[in-house]
Amino acid sequence: MANETHVVEDGVMTSSPAKAATRPAWLLGVLAFILGLGLGVIVVGPTPNSVDQATDSNPATAIVDSEPIVEVDDLESPGVTGAIPAFPDTLVAVADTMGSAFKHLMWPLNGELRVMAIPGGQNVSLDASAIFFAVSDELPGLDGWLLSMGRFDIIEPVSAGVTSYVFHDAESGALGYTVLAEDGARLLSVRSNFEASNVAFLESPQAVVKAWGDWGWAIQDGEQIQLLTPDGAPKDTERGVALTSHPSGWVFVVEGDAVKLVSAGGGVSRISTELTVGSIRHAAFSPDGERVAICGDRGVEVVHVDDGQKQSLSGFPTSHVSWSSDSQYVLASSSAGVDVHDVDEDRSYPIFRTHAVRVAGAMALRAP
Repeated sequence: MANETHVVEDGVMTSSPAKAATRPAWLLGVLAFILGLGLGVIVVGPTPNSVDQATDSNPATAIVDSEPIVEVDDLESPGVTGAIPAFPDTLVAVADTMGSAFKHLMWPLNGELRVMAIPGGQNVSLDASAIFFAVSDELPGLDGWLLSMGRFDIIEPVSAGVTSYVFHDAESGALGYTVLAEDGARLLSVRSNFEASNVAFLESPQAVVKAWGDWGWAIQDGEQIQLLTPDGAPKDTERGVALTSHPSGWVFVVEGDAVKLVSAGGGVSRISTELTVGSIRHAAFSPDGERVAICGDRGVEVVHVDDGQKQSLSGFPTSHVSWSSDSQYVLASSSAGVDVHDVDEDRSYPIFRTHAVRVAGAMALRAP
């Protein structure tokens, strides 16, 4: 298929965030419950600040397109730069354990890998800075998820009855989420001070939040995306499924076999390419906005948004992708660790092979 891009340019609206609302009374009860649960989890988990002593005796090495492999022993490397010389950031990951807790892994540029127990759940996400994470879990007798947010050293409950959530695409510690309300759903946001702000009422109870930035919100309702202004006012609608967004205001959308970018202002950039990652599980823009990494049950691909050119990075099932701060490396998480793909040099560094990694991210040395 010939590469062809059609672009409609427009502006991106901004607005002041909604005023903070008082924390609901029920949350105090949930707080007591989750703190008790969290403390119990931490007690049975690994010892804080302990170094993981596992080694990788049989790393997977098959990468499509004969991509060069550099096998990495996490314990023998004195920091990320000892294993991946040009990697610019501290590497962070959250992995499963044999129990109910998660493991928080932090590998600085220079220094040993640090592993700490954090409360577990069914799902976990990292924010754009890789500093804050969100955990959701189902509890008996509770509709929706119990959503909590925090850092590796502290986590607090955000809300019960949550039906969807997503981190802000640029701001650290900013989380948007939906809860069922009346005959629809309510869209809220919370920041690191844990004060919830009401954003908008969504008329459909099936509406879920898929992307959020200073440009506004992308709300998914079936096969339709509703774009909202930053303060929650309806702005536009578009067909397809929203996967991720960039701070510039572009939302990456898949509609059937078609791939496109939808602007917060209503413009559309159609990308002539065909994804072959199978069932899509996650996608992420590069910080410079020039590429999108997409992963699924058939591997990882990178699409160049300007001309639709595509790079196949892996053929392994992958659950989550993210980028380094310099837009050079894709971090691909799976049950077999993390593959750090250098998309400029066509090289792959498999790390954390003894860890079943849920998500991984790059913590930039500069302030977020």
